Parts: sequence; C-alpha cells; structure tokens
Amino acid sequence: MTSCRPFELLWKRNLTPSASLLRFAVADGLPLGGHGRTAPTGVKVHVPATGLEKSYSPVSHPAQAGSFDLLVKAYPPRAGGGVGAYICALQPGEKALMKVKPAEFGYLAGAPLSPGRWKQIGLVACGTGLAPLYQVELDLMVRNPCFRLHTQLSMPTGGWPAKSSGRITSKTLGDCLPAPDASSMILVCGTDGFVDTVAGPIQRITLPNGQKRKC
Repeated sequence: MTSCRPFELLWKRNLTPSASLLRFAVADGLPLGGHGRTAPTGVKVHVPATGLEKSYSPVSHPAQAGSFDLLVKAYPPRAGGGVGAYICALQPGEKALMKVKPAEFGYLAGAPLSPGRWKQIGLVACGTGLAPLYQVELDLMVRNPCFRLHTQLSMPTGGWPAKSSGRITSKTLGDCLPAPDASSMILVCGTDGFVDTVAGPIQRITLPNGQKRKC
C-alpha cells in the first residue's frame, strides 16, 4: 500500500444527520487508482491526532478523473472509533491523510479482472458493503436484460413490497442468485457479521510481507 498523502475536500453534502457524501480532489487530475484502473478502488484514512485508521470504498467509478467520492457515516464516539466523525467534520479546503489501496485490492478470487472468467456472477452486499457496488454503476447495469437487481430492506416504510422486506434468508439468496456451479461466482461484501452469516466464517491470514488480510 502507498504511503499516506493529503487529499483536499472539494465539497460535502449532508445526506442524513449522521451521514455525508464527500468529494476529494486527486492530484494532476488522475483517477484515484491511476489510468487503466477499472476494478473498485479503496482508501485507508489516517487520523493524525489519534493514530486511528479506517478503510473506505469510494462510491464513485474507479475511472473518474480528478476526484473521488466517499459516503461516510459519523458514528457516535466510542473507544477505538471516531474516523467517520473526523471525516464528516472536515470543511471544503481542508485535507485528510489517506493511503490508496494497491491494484491487488480489486482482484477477484485472487486474480485480476478478466472477461469471460465466469458465466454467471452474483453480488450480495449490505450496509458498508454497498459502496463497492456503487463503483460498478448498478443503475447502468440494470438496463441490461441479463442483469437482475434485488433490493431488500430490513425495516422498510409503508408501501415497500413484503417479499423484499426483512432480513436476507437462504430463500432470498436462492431466488436471486445463480445456482451453485463451477462456472458461477458469488461475491459477498459487508460487515464481518453479515459475511459470516451469508458466506461462512471469515479467516484472518498474515501475508509473507507481514500484512494482514481477511479471506
């Protein structure tokens, strides 16, 4: 991973009392991950005063040049937390220290993206795991008749379809995802608890270079 460098906040928009959409500038007008980057990118924000760090996935497309967008929730203060509140408190013109995730961050199943690798792909995401899906522009993909989008709300307001309400179950997954097959791949993204429930226990490994990774 690259070393920390400052990214200037261009503007922010408060979406809810505790969540903000923030746009940061990228030097020299380049995309966040550099030219040719088509896989989702990621950053790790560093708070100098506390030493805390937290990873975020932009909600903007990886090829967006000159800037990238973060959707950040400012959680209430707690021990070992506070990065979200720090970011949301920034004002335009101020800078945040971040590390850009390497290209390997966008690998799928341990290898770079390549066309035709699988016949069918299923994407399952919840909460914080939604950001990487925004990077692949779901609104455009859903126009393709080969792509189906299912949105499930755990606590919907009135008028939301009953079949798309409540927590995800095995029936929901079976109805929406490709059947298990060697030519299919299901990608799951979200909190550790969500991934554990949908895909099985998470393992934490240490790479030869000393870096830690969840798999």
